[in-house]
Amino acid sequence: MKKQNIHRLRIAAILLACAAMAAALGGCGIRKASTSTQTRTAKVTRGAISVTVHGTGTIQPTSVQAVSSTVTGKVTQIFKQNGDPVNDGDNIAEVTATGTGATTDITAPMDGVVALSQLTVGTPVQPGMTVCQVQSAASFNAVVNVDELDIAGVKAGQKADVSVDAISGKLFSGTVQKISQVGVATNGVTDFSVTLSMDDSTGLMSNMSASADIHTGENQNALLVPVEALQTKGADRYLTVRTTSGKTTKDTQVKVSVGLISDTQAEITSGVNEGDTVVLPSLAPTNGTSINGLNRNSSDSSSSSGAAASGASSTASGGRRLDRTEKRQKSL
Repeated sequence: MKKQNIHRLRIAAILLACAAMAAALGGCGIRKASTSTQTRTAKVTRGAISVTVHGTGTIQPTSVQAVSSTVTGKVTQIFKQNGDPVNDGDNIAEVTATGTGATTDITAPMDGVVALSQLTVGTPVQPGMTVCQVQSAASFNAVVNVDELDIAGVKAGQKADVSVDAISGKLFSGTVQKISQVGVATNGVTDFSVTLSMDDSTGLMSNMSASADIHTGENQNALLVPVEALQTKGADRYLTVRTTSGKTTKDTQVKVSVGLISDTQAEITSGVNEGDTVVLPSLAPTNGTSINGLNRNSSDSSSSSGAAASGASSTASGGRRLDRTEKRQKSL
């Protein structure tokens, strides 16, 4: 009988320990991550939109002329070196003609600075052989490379703001003068050269690094939505418009016409009205990243349930450009 009592006491102790462990686990604050998506909306507003296209490149002289010898011979004197300023007609070098021993001068064809000179005493020269250049020093262009995704919006005559790394605090004004019709592919990305004439060349020098924001369009009274609200299906654009009646909420996919698109906003020219509510892509929890304690999928581009049912995909104008930037970085 005594052994049976001891056995019962042991069982009771084990049960009490299990209960205490369960209570402790229940109070640890372990919570299962929510799997519900977070619906976001925005209002169709009216305001100003300005679209710019960015490019980087260098400052280049507006005029470059090749300098050549008129006789066969050898260089016997050097009067001007690379970077030296010259006026039209100034002597750059002296050449002694082969056979006759007569001397003749190589002269500057215009005002500017000497560039790309390879002249040294004893250098052999021939008629028509380029020995250096003279570049204009008073007027310059900015020649920048623009991504192929943006080049279609760039037109001759558009204005641009140009900044130069070597001249901080000053913004230069430029105008699109020329657009190259041949792109150059680098690391899987094609760029097109755009030449901008500068309104003011004060302080500029050849080959300074420059960047430009080309103004490709603006509207001061446009219907605007966040660019991420746009959805595409083939060549068509859509918005998911939310309407509420009492406790009933309805999402309807509406075909829209789109005007200007900036990095953050899109102009809607038809399909919705000011004050309408549009649905933005959902932020779905994921095991990948965490923002302020909430797991979010930063690359999620799914549309609202109404749009998903129709097979439309949500896109933002910067998405492909980000992909290209990542491709450039990975290739370096």
